[in-house]
Amino acid sequence: MTAVCRQHGFTPRIESVCDDMVVVQALVAAGIGVTTLPGLALRAHRLPDVHTTEIPDFPRRIYTVTYGDPPDPPATKALIQAIQVAGQGGQDAPDVDVGPE
Repeated sequence: MTAVCRQHGFTPRIESVCDDMVVVQALVAAGIGVTTLPGLALRAHRLPDVHTTEIPDFPRRIYTVTYGDPPDPPATKALIQAIQVAGQGGQDAPDVDVGPE
């Protein structure tokens, strides 16, 4: 994130860090600071006093980690494939047979 800020001509002064999206929004709404949040956090809970602007050219990185010996279970394969499709801008994950229910 700091690299993106530098590309736009400034270096952020990070005073605190919080992983609670509701608390972060409350601090912003109170005028105490600014923040970056993923879009999903804003869809789940959004305070009316919080105004947003999308940051262009800032891709989100998502990593998947599995454990155990390959091959991965069908449901794991399906999830990883759906994440890859979404990351490439796809709207729907492909139909994947995840085995018996």
